Amino acid sequence: MISENLLQCISGKGPLQADIALDPISNIQLRPNVIFDIVENKKVLHLGCTDHLPIIDYKIEKGTYLHRQLGYVTEKCMGIDINSHAAEHLKSHGIHNIIIKDITKPGITEIMEDKWDYLLMGEILEHINNPVDFLKSIIKEYGNYIRSIIITVPNAFGLIHLSHVTNLGRESVNSDHRYWFTPYTICKVAYEAGLEIDNMDMCLYENSASILHNHEKMLKEKPILLDTIVLTTHCKPS
Repeated sequence: MISENLLQCISGKGPLQADIALDPISNIQLRPNVIFDIVENKKVLHLGCTDHLPIIDYKIEKGTYLHRQLGYVTEKCMGIDINSHAAEHLKSHGIHNIIIKDITKPGITEIMEDKWDYLLMGEILEHINNPVDFLKSIIKEYGNYIRSIIITVPNAFGLIHLSHVTNLGRESVNSDHRYWFTPYTICKVAYEAGLEIDNMDMCLYENSASILHNHEKMLKEKPILLDTIVLTTHCKPS
């Protein structure tokens, strides 16, 4: 779902006004299924794997805790996070494949001891003060050990998000978010950080499936209204 027009615009070779249209789709997937299809039987680093501590137990109980699910479908999965409290809590659930490290810093031997197919960054960049510099620092330190980076972010144009504005006159947002991304702006951020865009999937966050009851036809015709962007990238050759 990457058009030549999009690639031209993000590289600065296209027109000043970027007008990006996404083709209709025949099937709407939930975010975890899109991720699982990409990383199946691969070696995966899962950045920000612990999630928010208050909702970890709920997700584990419901069988929707992403880091545990990744362990079932990948060849190898290692989580990386700076949240030591959440990581210690996860050990009580038998989840031990997590290291507490800052991936922007050098010398993480657990990463450098292997070659990884993917670094998965699920709903991370909207929490980061400077996402371009953040990505650049990861590429600088560990780009030689990671083949591709998967970035997932909430889509500002998602129908659920827009409905809060148009119907209720308010913005409903995680209070730790710094940014709303769109299909174009997340591609631009990735490109400026030194990444090539391989593919972009529009999908629904797992908590948003109920919207299909009334809006499935429109979402298939206009996938830009789906609430989650999954961007697959790799490092540009030097």
